[in-house]
Amino acid sequence: CICATQMLESMISNPLPTRAEMTDVANAVFDGADATMLSGETANGDFPADAVAIMARISQNAQASIDYSRHFNHIRRFTPKPLKSLEGVCSSAVKASIDMGAALVAVSTNRYEPVAMLAKYRPRCPIVVATTDAKLAALCNTVCGVWPLLLEEDPQGKTLARIKYFAQRMCLADLKPGDGQSDQIVSVSSVSGSMEKTNMLFRCVVVGDEAADLYEAKGAYSGVDTISLKSTKVSLQTVCEPLRRAVRKTKIVCTMGPKCWDEETLVNLMRAGMNVARFNFSHGDHEGHGAVMDRVRAVAARENPQLAVLLDTKGPEIRTAMLRDHKAIEIEAGQTVIVEAVGAAYTSFEGYKTDEETRIGLSYDKLCKSVKPGSVILIADGTLSLKVEEIINDRELRALALNPKSLGERKNCNLPGVKVDIPVLTEKDIDDLV
Repeated sequence: CICATQMLESMISNPLPTRAEMTDVANAVFDGADATMLSGETANGDFPADAVAIMARISQNAQASIDYSRHFNHIRRFTPKPLKSLEGVCSSAVKASIDMGAALVAVSTNRYEPVAMLAKYRPRCPIVVATTDAKLAALCNTVCGVWPLLLEEDPQGKTLARIKYFAQRMCLADLKPGDGQSDQIVSVSSVSGSMEKTNMLFRCVVVGDEAADLYEAKGAYSGVDTISLKSTKVSLQTVCEPLRRAVRKTKIVCTMGPKCWDEETLVNLMRAGMNVARFNFSHGDHEGHGAVMDRVRAVAARENPQLAVLLDTKGPEIRTAMLRDHKAIEIEAGQTVIVEAVGAAYTSFEGYKTDEETRIGLSYDKLCKSVKPGSVILIADGTLSLKVEEIINDRELRALALNPKSLGERKNCNLPGVKVDIPVLTEKDIDDLV
């Protein structure tokens, strides 16, 4: 789950976000989003690195107020029973990590299912995935609280040692013997030891010789004077006390654009906390994206080898057709609009407004078969709403404008509550992926 669109929109032109925007980011963390995304803030904004740094700080502060025990119980309570054996083992491993205050959850696998099950229950500590599968490692970079350790080959019994070293190098956990912290690792692996199997078991490992301290109860915040107590604990105490060192688990996705294509800005974004570089293929061409991607990978090799790259395809869309003389038409509230399903001809069809009628075209050729009287057509990001009154024939329908709007060409359209019969991947998407 990536929470996106206008998260810190005001930072396109301002150095600080609004309180509402900060609250949106914090709530995304509370709700368990895998990542929060910046679009125009990094692609076209004046403060790209500042936007990333502020989003990272908000996420880290929000994490401090999560009650992981209640969060776990909430997820477990609403999960259908009986559980499959894999989910039972993984949820128990997470429960053990929360109850013991483990420093790390480690899993050795080449399958995504165990990773998904562990991440679903949101442990307090980071999850390290040791794998020899490069595709799985790339996917893990977009999952909340998960860090992939890509191995060239199965280390055959030495996986845990590699995980410990990786966790220390990435500052995910101290894991220092003799420091009095009783660092514990919950290790999940297949019964046979194979990375390809999903019949899993878990065990608890103590770093160092501190087993005598494992059962010493430590004080926990009681929840007194709590403002909100569902899966969060927020009070004056938690707000005022210094933020304890914690690993930020919610990933940050940054959209690449003209304001962050240069090497210096890419370095600043990575140092500020960027985890995923997003390439929006709704704009630009292969040559341009390829040049930026090469630059991103070159910088990541030095600054953040864990950086993931996300290709965002344009996808299927419905748009309004062209207009006569390319002039916007004024739609008035309460007027009748004839909507014509012109399909691929939307780039040549011309809508118009005369004294007799107002007619516009839409690129969805099965419009009249998909909607029914009472359906609403949202145009131009919902700034114009048309309510369907009558299906005239297979190509035309009559609609009522619910609000005034100056309508231009090629505006996006949405059909809420309507099953749209459009291929998931367009020819352009397939070409972009290939």
